[in-house]
Amino acid sequence: MARRRHEHAEEASAERWLITYADLITLLLVFFVVMYSISKADSAKFQRFSTSVQQAFRVEVMEPGQPLGPQLAEQDVRFMSFLAVRGQIAALVQRYDLGLDAADVELTQEGIVIHLADSVLFPPGEAQLRPDAYRVLADIAAIIGPMPFPVRVEGHTDNVPPSNPNYPDNWALSTMRAVSTVRYLSDVQGVPPERLAAVGYAEYRPRADNRTLEGRRKNRRVDLVIVQPGSTG
Repeated sequence: MARRRHEHAEEASAERWLITYADLITLLLVFFVVMYSISKADSAKFQRFSTSVQQAFRVEVMEPGQPLGPQLAEQDVRFMSFLAVRGQIAALVQRYDLGLDAADVELTQEGIVIHLADSVLFPPGEAQLRPDAYRVLADIAAIIGPMPFPVRVEGHTDNVPPSNPNYPDNWALSTMRAVSTVRYLSDVQGVPPERLAAVGYAEYRPRADNRTLEGRRKNRRVDLVIVQPGSTG
């Protein structure tokens, strides 16, 4: 029975890449179907599509017949960069078996946000990177390094005060975690330092409810914000 369960787990792990591949193919298919639909849509249909896209992605959609300009080019870069980064982070999560809650990607008004759980990078209550974090951040650097955009590294905590006397409050802990991440990306991985910034937000920008264990786990994180052209952040 134990051997059967082990074989089943190995089979599930071996097929996990199919989920990432299928997800990326689906996103690309939807994108090209939408582009085709725009080329065939009448004004009323396009207006409905435009409203939906603006609500979903918070971007402006140009009407058919308008000349292509810098705004559209920026939106293309923004959306296609998001698709590429999303696929690369999904592959990273699979490669290191990080789990679905350990790393994800979000498209915001400001740009692309890579969320990394604190457990991926740091021991509990510490701001020195754990050895396993170096491989993960090396892969992150390979993603953001070629991009010409600024990257803001944000440290976040839950609302529980740190127990480590080296960090008197969550401001100190979140800021030092951001600084440690920036130093590794710049000093070791060669990301240009002029493109990097470090900031700590303590517990004041939560993603989830701090009253639950799961919420606090989600709030303890480091975010890498790839600030893209035309952002309103």
